[in-house]
Amino acid sequence: MKIFNKLLTKTKTGKNSDKAEQAQKNSIKEWLPLIDIRGRTAKARSGSYLAFLRVTPINLSLKSENEKRRIVSAFHEVLNGLRDSIQIFSIGRPIDLYVYIRNIGIRIDDETNIIKKRLLKEYVRYASGLVSEGEAHEQRFYIVVSNLDESSVINSAHELSSNLRGAGLESLLCDGQEIMDLLFCFFNPDKLATERAVSPRQNHEDKIWYVRFALLRI
Repeated sequence: MKIFNKLLTKTKTGKNSDKAEQAQKNSIKEWLPLIDIRGRTAKARSGSYLAFLRVTPINLSLKSENEKRRIVSAFHEVLNGLRDSIQIFSIGRPIDLYVYIRNIGIRIDDETNIIKKRLLKEYVRYASGLVSEGEAHEQRFYIVVSNLDESSVINSAHELSSNLRGAGLESLLCDGQEIMDLLFCFFNPDKLATERAVSPRQNHEDKIWYVRFALLRI
């Protein structure tokens, strides 16, 4: 596969190489709990389908005590009304500010107001400092819904998203590319700021092998 060949940086020749590659494929394939990534779901080795909701966080410290109680109580009701199994987790990832800083640099070159130009330069220095110190991060929050039927898990995810909205939490059902990016976060934490997962336009087999062998870094 093209992706597999790109991921393997060491090369060998001969039949022994082919056997080693196949053994490597089988080893990673058996280790991972996922066997396929579809348009809006992932299929687990157990046979169940997973739908991923990305939830937009809110800052409770900015809310009044009454608002806090209402949000917590509403979220508690949402959880009590669930019929399917779920998992809740968060993951941190660095933010690629290169394009953002470059665009501000272009604005600085075109800016004629001396005060605005100075402020923009100071901001660029600040943003560049965040990048160099590794402090440009974001925290993403997800809810994973599980069901043995693919259409049912999608419907459950949409229903959960609607219920969360009633509790004051916005969420979005992840598509195939977003699921790939999420898996990429786990398998390639050192490359998050500069790389993204393979496009969903590639076939399912290539996509799942990309995930499997992203771990290797040989």
